[in-house]
Amino acid sequence: MKYKSNGKILLTSEYLVLDGALALALPSKLSQNLEVKYTENKNEINWISYDFNGEIWFSECFVLSKDKFSYKNKKNKYSDKLISIFNGIEKLNEGVFSNLGAEFTTRLEFSKNWGLGSSSTLINNLSLWAKIDPYDLLDLTFKGSGYDIACCNKINPITYVKNKNGRIIKDVDFNPSFKENLFFIYLGHKQDTSEAIENYRSMSNDINNIIQKINSINLSIMKSNTLNEFEKLIVAHEEIISKTINIEPIKKRLFSDYKSGVIKSLGAWGGDFMLVTGNKSSMSYFSNRGYDEIIPYKDLVY
Repeated sequence: MKYKSNGKILLTSEYLVLDGALALALPSKLSQNLEVKYTENKNEINWISYDFNGEIWFSECFVLSKDKFSYKNKKNKYSDKLISIFNGIEKLNEGVFSNLGAEFTTRLEFSKNWGLGSSSTLINNLSLWAKIDPYDLLDLTFKGSGYDIACCNKINPITYVKNKNGRIIKDVDFNPSFKENLFFIYLGHKQDTSEAIENYRSMSNDINNIIQKINSINLSIMKSNTLNEFEKLIVAHEEIISKTINIEPIKKRLFSDYKSGVIKSLGAWGGDFMLVTGNKSSMSYFSNRGYDEIIPYKDLVY
């Protein structure tokens, strides 16, 4: 049994998506795969995870005894997290692990440090296997808005809204004519999303007013026909988020002398990827500063 889930890029409304803002999200061409093979070793799960280079980065043997999971190797955060996910799955589909003997193999097509959704794609794949709602499993494990789960089974840009009535997910035609001028650059370290959310929650803001402004910008971004128009909207978006979370925009903080375009933080500010406008030659500004993981827009998203 094989399952596949696409990674994601949250292009707009970072943080505010948690409070009902309309977000523009881009499913990634890169995914995580899960293969499940059943074995005769009842109540035992052998887990193997391969990175994007095809090398094993994690392996463990989990044992189920008296409705409790344990593992054979030394205590570590990955094994503990998987057990919490198993417990969540069992809660949502009681008995799914009863007498189960299986080998679970995951394969990433992107670096697990990139923040493209190594957790969300895992949650979605396991939910497909267990026949449960991935949003319910997300709520029991990693929390978050769920936009990343929405991207897992999509191959086109979407808008995502989470409110008290549920989720509104719509396919949208966002295919900028200037996408050859858009690049994703990895900043070198994966942010702790939970910590970033906690910091955001500690802020005191007029969220409803901020969301109205961001939603208006987002609708304009999706309709933008020129790079110049898009860049102005990106700068306005950065300024609003900056004031909301009290963090200086990354261009002002690290790349103030970049004159060939604009820069937008993505996801949890300060790590993961940033979106940069410019051209192939202007990307040397970043590679000369040690930022070598530069990916053209068209190579990363549909």
